[in-house]
Amino acid sequence: MNFKESIDHLIENYIVEKTKDFTGNALANHLRNVIPDNVRKALGENDRYYVKGSAGQSGWANVPWISVLDRTVTTSPQNGFYLVYLLREDGAGVYLSLNQGVTNLKEKYGKSVSDVLRVRAADFNAQIKFQHKGSIEGPIDLASSKKGSLGDLYQHGAIYSIYYEKGKIPEDSELEHDLIAFVDLYLKMVVNQSVSDGSNVEEDEAGLDVEDGTKLREHKRIERNQKLAKKVKELQGYKCSACGFDFEKKYGEIGKGFIEAHHLTPVYNIKGKKVGLDPVKDFSVLCSNCHRMIHKTQLADRVEEFKAQYVTG
Repeated sequence: MNFKESIDHLIENYIVEKTKDFTGNALANHLRNVIPDNVRKALGENDRYYVKGSAGQSGWANVPWISVLDRTVTTSPQNGFYLVYLLREDGAGVYLSLNQGVTNLKEKYGKSVSDVLRVRAADFNAQIKFQHKGSIEGPIDLASSKKGSLGDLYQHGAIYSIYYEKGKIPEDSELEHDLIAFVDLYLKMVVNQSVSDGSNVEEDEAGLDVEDGTKLREHKRIERNQKLAKKVKELQGYKCSACGFDFEKKYGEIGKGFIEAHHLTPVYNIKGKKVGLDPVKDFSVLCSNCHRMIHKTQLADRVEEFKAQYVTG
């Protein structure tokens, strides 16, 4: 089933299927597997993005979704900002939307969350102007029946979107073209956030121009992704790959589990799109001293050479 067919199948059947048992339902599995697979194919080989579809947790969602998450920003649709396909509650069509994680904001702001989402969306709109055929700026209409529901909040959290009406879903080539345009927009938003954070300049960023500073901040964003860093440490251990320092051996219990994940892509090669995120082949583990020092060399992707030249040499 191609991209267009998988979207059509969702639109044409969801309203009827959600009156049936949720467990083991074929359409729920279609949402979790078939559409996400088509999205991944459209994205190409790019492990920067995590694609996930959901028809609901333990029961049918009024507004099912398929999200595209930049792993350097978030690995959960509950926070951050991300791309998401959203089916209208009445089944009249699907939106592709650059939207905001609403769950955590709802917990923080309560009844005021809708206002917060609209203000944040307007701020994003002001930061980056997006012109693409059929694109919509700001709130969307998901025909949500309940104020304060996730569907309702997605309406207010929309930054830029495009709408596909039932019976008028475009061919795969157009769906893929739209998705890539929105991925580029998403990337610009991620990079722009790195630049916007410039008020908190760290020591190693001082004196860098905007482009180099942005690349360094994106590099740090990857390394500080807690879920990814934890996976790297679990697979590679807690002993520095350069100097061999073991925090637990030196400091006992207080040093247990302490090491830093180092991304092997050199800062000057960070271009935003294709960034390897495999916890084994794209990372190393380093103590804080070696980690700071390796970034001062041209050997960020060659830990063994760094070790030979600066540690054992």
